[in-house]
Amino acid sequence: MSSTAQRRESPPPTPLAPGTAVRLHSLTGLRWIAAFAVFLSHVGTLLPLPDAKPMLTLGSSGVTFFFVLSGFVLTWTYTAGDRTLPFYGRRFARVWPMLLLAVLVPLFLQLPDARPGQSDSLKLMALSAVLMYQAWVPDYILGSTNPVTWSLACEAFFYVLFPFVARFTVRRSLRWLAGAAVALVVVGWGIKLWLWDAYPPRVPPAFTGVDGLILGTYSPIARLWEFLLGVIAATALRKGWRLPLSVVSATTLLAAGFVALWVLRFETWRFAVVYDALSQVTAPLYALLVVAVAQRDLAGGASWLRTKPLVRLGEWSYAFYLLHFTVLFEISSRVFNRKSITEYYMRPTPASWSNTGWALLALAISVALCALLYEFYERPVERGLRSRIGRRAPAPDFPGPRAATSGEPAAEHDATSTNEVRRA
Repeated sequence: MSSTAQRRESPPPTPLAPGTAVRLHSLTGLRWIAAFAVFLSHVGTLLPLPDAKPMLTLGSSGVTFFFVLSGFVLTWTYTAGDRTLPFYGRRFARVWPMLLLAVLVPLFLQLPDARPGQSDSLKLMALSAVLMYQAWVPDYILGSTNPVTWSLACEAFFYVLFPFVARFTVRRSLRWLAGAAVALVVVGWGIKLWLWDAYPPRVPPAFTGVDGLILGTYSPIARLWEFLLGVIAATALRKGWRLPLSVVSATTLLAAGFVALWVLRFETWRFAVVYDALSQVTAPLYALLVVAVAQRDLAGGASWLRTKPLVRLGEWSYAFYLLHFTVLFEISSRVFNRKSITEYYMRPTPASWSNTGWALLALAISVALCALLYEFYERPVERGLRSRIGRRAPAPDFPGPRAATSGEPAAEHDATSTNEVRRA
């Protein structure tokens, strides 16, 4: 990269003035890429392609990306005087209407094929997703009619904590933030190393003590460090810290992490999601990438991530994330005559290039469906709810930039409304 391009991407190391309107459109484009990666990971399970699964499964780290991005965007749009209850109202308006739809649609589609006595179980799991406690109950996480909804239960927990975490974090020094970032990465690896010790990786996975293994992989407590890493990154950026890496360099580091994971694809700990250290490897790399992309937007640098088609796809990405699994499953279950999601995990489907056409059909249906839902359901309902339960009162900012001067920070949607997406 030329020195001129580097200067264009690197803003001066000083905080932006309070009240400055900053729209981080490139983060919206990144949201689509992460959602599409999660889609590919589920293609690897429901419509597998020959020799592609080790690569496609890396896409499940898109959920980690969304946890990091959620913490970053919430902190970027945070104002010191923001009241807790309106904040919860905005999060509810943003997340719950689409979640309700993403739970009810697969439930009604799967109930007719339920085995005797299974209907009540499916309804209980659906209720856990709608009430956003699914990730706290091991049997409900992967046994749900729509497995991707577990991440929303994690997000709900993060949202409850955020107002209190933000008020504490924004008062800390850059030195403290740097130490906290390192500590969070250590905690993430500590969780994984403890799980490896308590539940040694094996092929096929052992199912003794599986509750602890699943909770240690999917529970809100186990994933909180990823969200907090995003909080720390955004706080440091708002206080004037600048990452000495370009977007190209940050992307190269992330690619190197993926290559390392691919090289190690035959290791026992990589054979099952519950053993994999995918989040531990990618979370800090995603944090670096998000900061690098945000810096480039702040500096006004050119970015293909801000092109209208990609930003539009990013706006649809939350609905896409929540509904793509249902579309894939409905197509795959008819192709392979399978009635249960768990069958795909217990008896893997044979890989075939003929599945490519079905996967492309699922992608086309998912994108079209989510575009319609965004325009005629998701966005209108969110706006209506926000006007009633999520009004943001004008208040002084904490040290650093505000995301927008209007009553509702533009970056919260244009640059990514948090939890958008998350993955199984």
